[in-house]
Amino acid sequence: FFFLLPANPYTSNSMAKTKRSKRGGSDNWGRDKHDARLNRKLDKLNGDGNDQVEAEHDDEPLSAPSKKKSKKIKGGYDRSVHLSHDNSEKKQQSKLRLHISKVKRETQALRERLEAWDEVDEKRRHHEQVLKQRKEEEEQRNGNIKKKKRGRLGPETWKLRGAARPAWEVYDFDTRYVCPHLKAHEDARVRAKRIINAFHVCKGHFGQITPDSEKTDDVSGGSLVAVSELLLHACQSFLSSSMQCALLNLDAKKFKYARQILMEVVELEGESAHTPFTDARCRLMRLCIEANRPDSARKLWERLPSDYSSVWIRFSAVLLEYVSWNILKEEGSTKETASKLLCEAVKANVFCAYYIAFHGTFCQVFEYTEDIEDAQNGSLEQAIEYCNSEQMGSWVGTEGAVEWIRSAIVQALHSSPQSGSDESLLVKN
Repeated sequence: FFFLLPANPYTSNSMAKTKRSKRGGSDNWGRDKHDARLNRKLDKLNGDGNDQVEAEHDDEPLSAPSKKKSKKIKGGYDRSVHLSHDNSEKKQQSKLRLHISKVKRETQALRERLEAWDEVDEKRRHHEQVLKQRKEEEEQRNGNIKKKKRGRLGPETWKLRGAARPAWEVYDFDTRYVCPHLKAHEDARVRAKRIINAFHVCKGHFGQITPDSEKTDDVSGGSLVAVSELLLHACQSFLSSSMQCALLNLDAKKFKYARQILMEVVELEGESAHTPFTDARCRLMRLCIEANRPDSARKLWERLPSDYSSVWIRFSAVLLEYVSWNILKEEGSTKETASKLLCEAVKANVFCAYYIAFHGTFCQVFEYTEDIEDAQNGSLEQAIEYCNSEQMGSWVGTEGAVEWIRSAIVQALHSSPQSGSDESLLVKN
């Protein structure tokens, strides 16, 4: 028996109704045309910019260029890729934004604890954290050892609920009955007496260890308030988180928020403190110099103690006074005031004066200067850190500032130390 089967449209010689057949093309798609199309696409991606294609790359007949192709500009593919995908800079900004949000949450949690500080609750919290840490360490040590299963607990550990509870827990006519509402009210009243506001009590010496390490003077009332080790640690953690948040905002170019945080830290630590816990003063001075706010910088160093020996404060004050006297010719700024501030800065750190005066020579000698961070006041490391920061650009960019310090040093070296002049302080004994 023979059956007549319908012709297969995919195996017959009849041509499908496609755009190519309408344009007059009769050849089937082959490898050569595939390679030609791939080469044309690669040429466009490489930025050749030619929309027209030579006939030697393809045997198909040329058609009129479409309007979409004529509107394409050179580099359009790279631009679309740049807009549609996150580059490394956008990824870093996203990471920085998430890091700022995380630090803000931690700082806010510490702020709420310090505003309502309860020593009893904090001791209980600390005890729970210690037990949890010991348990984790024990699990890490005995990670490979299988823990023996614990047996079923006895009736003495059961917590009865509902009707199974004893009568003295349910009925108020029992002498042992304790009203939960009255008990909660009494506990809240006792807790309210214990709660203190650490920002009010410790203001002026926030996070600092006092000489007796147990009692400090309350600035507002004058009475002695006991400061425990837990409260001191919490205050220091708050200052550290605040400084971290300020530095992250500086990296994100959010100078307004960074300035607010730094001013709060300086106020908490106290302007008269000689050994603050953080370097918020120095960061605030650097921010004022970088933002070109000399009035704010002047107010800052005038509030600080005169014997505070940080180069970020003292030499910044010298630079601003020199600009006010020699360049802007402002009233109240003279050569004597600038020389007095220079002597105070030299007393704080003599190495920094020599480094600024002969910075070209020192830059050729010192290496790995960017590794120095948070150096001690009055040390050579702090002078190196200051002169390799953005502050050195302000000194070099100010007309005559470096030459003025260099001339003062040369004059002091050639003068006798017994002359009694302030310039003799430039010579280190």
